[in-house]
Amino acid sequence: MEKKWGKIFRLQNINYKSFKMKKYVLLIAILFASCAEQKQEPKTAGYFINDEEQSYMIGSDETTEFIKKWADAHNERDMESLLSMEKADIKIELPDGTVINGKDEHSKVLESFFANNVTWKPYWILPYTAVKGQKTWVIAGFQLKSNVDGEENVVLHMGDIQLEDGLVSRIIVYENQRPKKE
Repeated sequence: MEKKWGKIFRLQNINYKSFKMKKYVLLIAILFASCAEQKQEPKTAGYFINDEEQSYMIGSDETTEFIKKWADAHNERDMESLLSMEKADIKIELPDGTVINGKDEHSKVLESFFANNVTWKPYWILPYTAVKGQKTWVIAGFQLKSNVDGEENVVLHMGDIQLEDGLVSRIIVYENQRPKKE
């Protein structure tokens, strides 16, 4: 085949080896271009009524682990660790309308929480990040069991938990009171 193409190239005054080399260079260039990582926009979803252009993407497993550690600190009654995971100006909005402002107020509420022997059991945790503002949130479900006057009480909490600078800064708590077992 080289002889046939060689005659054609010689007739047209083209160097066959040069042509063959150019094909290899072109082939290598195409391979490199096709191997380059294509930048993809992150897959987003969601809706926020105050900003219809806002969307969200799944957060990191590190955030999930942080929330698990934070729940464990509640169960271990480790006030120091718990408060070290929160911002000084933390704001917690409880289902009954009570608003807890700051670590000092939260530590007082936690003393009562600990006195009732409440345990937290996270049953789902989903971190997500707002694309526009890059704010990190976690939506999580917790089963809270307490023992008041020898009677066990089970409450399901869902929390919208905002993190800033790697610390809990805001929590909005929703509640579902479970019927007592007979």
